[in-house]
Amino acid sequence: MKKRYKNIVWDWNGTLLNDFTTGLKTLNDMLDRRGVSVVNEKTYKDIFGFPVIDFYHKVGFDMEKESFHNLSLDFVETYDRYITDIFLNPQVLEILPAIQQQGMKQYILSALKEDILHQMLSDFKIEDYFEQACGSDDIYASSKTERGQRMLSLYKFSPEDTLMIGDTLHDAEVAEALGFDCLLFAGGHNSEWRLREKASVIQDFGELNQLLGL
Repeated sequence: MKKRYKNIVWDWNGTLLNDFTTGLKTLNDMLDRRGVSVVNEKTYKDIFGFPVIDFYHKVGFDMEKESFHNLSLDFVETYDRYITDIFLNPQVLEILPAIQQQGMKQYILSALKEDILHQMLSDFKIEDYFEQACGSDDIYASSKTERGQRMLSLYKFSPEDTLMIGDTLHDAEVAEALGFDCLLFAGGHNSEWRLREKASVIQDFGELNQLLGL
């Protein structure tokens, strides 16, 4: 890679935040309460994607019997039961200040509702590393492309000088739509074999020291 970037755009869930196990537990609780077969780790990573409503179809929710709105509310309420089980991914607390010290500006682009995102950054005491954290206006975890376009119009940074780091195919799709380079982290919500079809992949954030020249 070795390109000198001016901006790093991070995904949150599954990338900086290690919440894969929490996401899987939440999904399986929801499925089990509805008498639908739960999914294992491999299946989840092989099929998880955006928009989330399509993922819900794939895992077996009956969208004719239940609204996406109600499922979204159930997800938020169930996820909150496991909130104490989530933590930052290894080396995040080392890599964020290292990037900042090199003069690169850091942003977050997330499908998470924006007020919740800001609260989590505050709780983990990492909000000062970011120029801005841009989340969703609602709880439906839809495409991040539109939110990314608004982010670019507000903060006026150059797409060609920007690297997006995420953990799903959707992050690669968003990066392509916004004109960013992309790097994908194998420790999140998608299987590595899927990620490698879209972009370069890292196993841990220590690899960024060499890739970004830190």
